[in-house]
Parts: sequence; structure tokens; C-alpha cells
Amino acid sequence: MNRQADVLRLAESDRHIADAERKVTRQQLRLDRLRADGHDTRTAEEMLRGFEDTLKTFREHRHLIVMTIERIDEGLWDRQ
Repeated sequence: MNRQADVLRLAESDRHIADAERKVTRQQLRLDRLRADGHDTRTAEEMLRGFEDTLKTFREHRHLIVMTIERIDEGLWDRQ
């Protein structure tokens, strides 16, 4: 594996996570407004769950990248 490429992937992953966190926050605010105004919130709730699932996936992917970098740094990555 190429450590520098993984560091770049980590930075990109961090950007994706930050964007997903913003989307979750905005959707939660929309959902709160819909509830306060007495609107049906089923679709907004489904969208929020989708954003949250995506965020979870991004965080899991980031964790794998970090683990890969750590293995490279420890000399444990099989380069064959």
C-alpha cells in the first residue's frame, strides 16, 4: 500500500464526514420545523435515517483507512 495515497484518502474521508454531519444537522433542523408546524414527518425522518446511515458508513471507512496507515507505520502491512 502507498501511505501517501492513504493519507490523501483520509483527508478526503474527513471532508466527506464533515459534509455528512452538516447534512444530518440540517435535516434534523428541517424535521424539527416540520414537527413544530404540525406536518407529516415520515419522509423527512426517512431522509434523516439515510443521512445518518451514510455518515456511519463514512466513519467506518475512515476507521479502516486509519488502521491501514497504522499498519503501514508499524511495518505490519504485507507489501506483496
